Amino acid sequence: MNSKILFRRSLGYAGGAAMAALLCFAGAARADDAAPRLDSTYPNYQPPYPDPAQINGEQGDVVLKVWVNGSGHVRKIGIARSSGFPDLDNAAIEGVWRWHYVPSRHGDDNTTVKISYRLPTAMTAPPNKS
Repeated sequence: MNSKILFRRSLGYAGGAAMAALLCFAGAARADDAAPRLDSTYPNYQPPYPDPAQINGEQGDVVLKVWVNGSGHVRKIGIARSSGFPDLDNAAIEGVWRWHYVPSRHGDDNTTVKISYRLPTAMTAPPNKS
């Protein structure tokens, strides 16, 4: 085989390998830049619905901004959007403090968490027509 053709063919293989490696690296970088994920090996329970809030009929969504340190522990929590009820907001914060995230490869990170508090709707049986 001609040496020029052999050089072009080997350059094509090397260029293809380099491109594949670059794409794999870009995909890995994108995955690392993703928001922190909850660690499924830990019991990350839904924050409890406070009894007084249930009795008073309080419902709502709390959106929290959660800062996670490099080891996956919650470092700081802020309220991004309140439910309008302090007891629901406080219960959400207390519950999320106990959560554990997958450790980040690049140090501290943050994410947004939405906690919904809804009262169950009462089901009424249709009247018996006998």
